[in-house]
Amino acid sequence: MNLRDLVLAAAGLGSAALVGCGGPTLQVEPAAATAAATAAPAETAAPEPQATASPEPAGQRTADGCDAGPWTGTISPEGRPAGLDPGDAGAVYIWHDGAGWHVRSTDRRPVDHHYTGTIRLTPPGARFVAIRTVRDERHDRVLVDGANVLRYDFHTFASVDGVDFRVSCPPDRREHERLAFHTEFDGHAIADRVKIGADRRSPATADFAFVRSV
Repeated sequence: MNLRDLVLAAAGLGSAALVGCGGPTLQVEPAAATAAATAAPAETAAPEPQATASPEPAGQRTADGCDAGPWTGTISPEGRPAGLDPGDAGAVYIWHDGAGWHVRSTDRRPVDHHYTGTIRLTPPGARFVAIRTVRDERHDRVLVDGANVLRYDFHTFASVDGVDFRVSCPPDRREHERLAFHTEFDGHAIADRVKIGADRRSPATADFAFVRSV
């Protein structure tokens, strides 16, 4: 993806606020940027490597001051999908590991497929941080709007598009962070083209969520 019109919300990254989507949006960091120290390494046309960051034990403090730990849901999002490479079966792949959250879209055919979706973060005190796009192309976009919703819009051929991010903790830790996903393929809500976690399981519907378990 060579990102164009790419806007991203990275709270705490020092990016300048813009106005859009009903509230402030924050500047996104392209894959080539060097400042995203907490993100996974930049990807090339070769098969995407395994994340280099090892899982952090519960209670360890991350760079943004948040306790590290797994997330839970009806399907566990933990672990990179087995055998995921550019040109894999057409789907959006979602997982969490020690390096944070990862969203990837890919397809076997060199035909433009349109993967879009939203990721809503609650409670309001939590923030998307260390946002980094993957293989940014001119028609691909990632932004975080003023409602704390990350929106992605990928035109994917036989390659890989995606975004990585972390989630900060809110000041009040009595309420755990929650990520609510909605996924679409070529303008239609999808579930079977969503593959979650190491086991590549599909959710029952296009709407699903995960909660930080610590």
